[in-house]
Amino acid sequence: MNLLIIRPQPGNDASAKRAREAGFKVTQFPFFKVRACPWSAPDPARYDALLITSANAIRHAGPQLDMLRHLPVHSVGVRSGDQARQAGLGVQSEGTADAAQALQAAADAGHHRLLWLAGEDHQHLAPPPDMIVDQRVVYASVPLEPDSAMAEAVLRSDVIALHSARAAQRLAALVEQWQYPRTAITIACFSQAISDAAGPGWRAVVIAERPEDSALLSAVQCLATVSDEANIRDAH
Repeated sequence: MNLLIIRPQPGNDASAKRAREAGFKVTQFPFFKVRACPWSAPDPARYDALLITSANAIRHAGPQLDMLRHLPVHSVGVRSGDQARQAGLGVQSEGTADAAQALQAAADAGHHRLLWLAGEDHQHLAPPPDMIVDQRVVYASVPLEPDSAMAEAVLRSDVIALHSARAAQRLAALVEQWQYPRTAITIACFSQAISDAAGPGWRAVVIAERPEDSALLSAVQCLATVSDEANIRDAH
């Protein structure tokens, strides 16, 4: 099974390595390039914790992050938590679902004044009524210009891995631009929210039980098993 990975670097290489180790044939074609955004760190005394929803926030926060190192981190997933630790931050909680879970973990820890280091394109948060979440945009994912090689990579893939809502929306727009039928394309999504962003009409959609590559690959493997069994039944 040929798995197409379109997330930006360096996550693309990391996901591709895990997929190959799991036995997949992998095509790598980033649809985005991540760049740092200029920002100013606010007075850290105003906050009691950091909210991190992407490892890219840590990678691209720059020297301003030094002012915030004493604040505990609530991360959405394992990768963002690992990146925070590598940068010398203390991780208070590490989620397995979404930002809502991270906000609940912060509330459970008694943290009610959070600073969220976010991407330019980000989801809407609904914190508890007694929680303040201030946001600073520290990075942006810039779409790469589509070309024939990108279109061919989509056409030749068996499954396309979607790690973000932005990637799902970009894929949907390009498929329409190239006039490819969605019914010919299978997508594997990191979360239900990403599946929702991709919209309906795909040949098949699989959703990871948690936002980790291991869970995503397991979901794709289950799909492959079901497809193989169906082919065997058809042959008989």
